[in-house]
Amino acid sequence: MDPLIILGLTSLGYGLAMASLVGGMAKGGQLSRSLSRKVFHAGIFTGAVPAQLVQGFWGVVVYGSVLALLVLLAFWQGPGLPFFDALARPGKVKESRRSVLTPLVSTALGGLFGTLLVGSFAVVGYLVCGWGDAAGEPVGERWGRHRYSSILKRDRERTRSLEGSLAVFLVGSLGAGVALLLLGFSGPEALGIGLVSGAAGGVVEALSGPRTDNLWVQLVPSILAWWLLG
Repeated sequence: MDPLIILGLTSLGYGLAMASLVGGMAKGGQLSRSLSRKVFHAGIFTGAVPAQLVQGFWGVVVYGSVLALLVLLAFWQGPGLPFFDALARPGKVKESRRSVLTPLVSTALGGLFGTLLVGSFAVVGYLVCGWGDAAGEPVGERWGRHRYSSILKRDRERTRSLEGSLAVFLVGSLGAGVALLLLGFSGPEALGIGLVSGAAGGVVEALSGPRTDNLWVQLVPSILAWWLLG
């Protein structure tokens, strides 16, 4: 069987498993539901790593297309579907639908542009965004005390916290280091460039708006790691 067909079927199984997991979380309490979106976020970015390393550009296209189709089906079904409820931010129907569709578009663009521009180094961005960004919001909500709003954002009501941004940096650095080890770089290189990439992801996440952060937090660390090591 063609490797891309195998990848597509594997991606479908993985996506359905993730949908079932976070859909079950959405049926739980408020804390469980608030975490469900970030669990899915981290899961889909992590799943993109083997697709990229094994099959390159077309692997990312196949994997991303399958996962995007599942999210679009949830978007079409709308509120009331556990998978949709797990992905949507609380709010009015129009706002909750936008909170599902917009991250999907920015994630897809970031993945495609990343692998087109820097090839396998795109996995650095996958894990900085997937792990770091997933950690930042819950940390900020739970422990964020020092709030700020970037001058680059139009929505002044949406703020971030220094504590959340620190979590993006630390967990994003871990993700970048793991990605670089998977690419075959030595421990010191993975540690040093991982910290630089994580810092870049933290800064970009702090500056970008909620509609575009999945794009830029993927691209900037990937390009930086490629420039330093490629």
